[in-house]
Amino acid sequence: MPNQVQLEIQNQLIKDKSLMKIFFFALILISTLFACSKKAEKVELKYSVEEIANLAHEASPSNEKGEDGLQFSDYAPGVNRLESKALMIKHLTFFAVSFQTTEEARSEAIRLNQYWARNWLFDRVEGEPILEDYVIETFKAINPKRKIQRIPKKHEATHEAVHEAAPAHH
Repeated sequence: MPNQVQLEIQNQLIKDKSLMKIFFFALILISTLFACSKKAEKVELKYSVEEIANLAHEASPSNEKGEDGLQFSDYAPGVNRLESKALMIKHLTFFAVSFQTTEEARSEAIRLNQYWARNWLFDRVEGEPILEDYVIETFKAINPKRKIQRIPKKHEATHEAVHEAAPAHH
């Protein structure tokens, strides 16, 4: 028959095992909560140079060089020099400047008061309605400094379409 000391030791061991189980259960529970509460990483949408080329099929490469051409020193660090290009629409030149991140492109658009979409800045567009309409329609670009964004006008109205829309007594 076990004596009093042995019974106390056995009871203490049982308590210690129970405390250890509770401790490990709490540790697993807490680590699971932290692992599950980890914020989902934000997926950054970017246009690849191929996507820009496909979307900008109406634009032709601009041959502006020198002072009128694309000057990378005008932009903040993060410019992708290989993908950036000067483009032309209806004899109007603008620059499609690729950045490594969308935040860099947006920050530069704010600084320059120009348009941006995803990781691209569209420079020399603000104040030129034809170019503004083009980048808004084609790339879904916005000017982050504008409180109210421009709504593109339709430039494709033909003479016949205007007459068809006119009242019959016209």
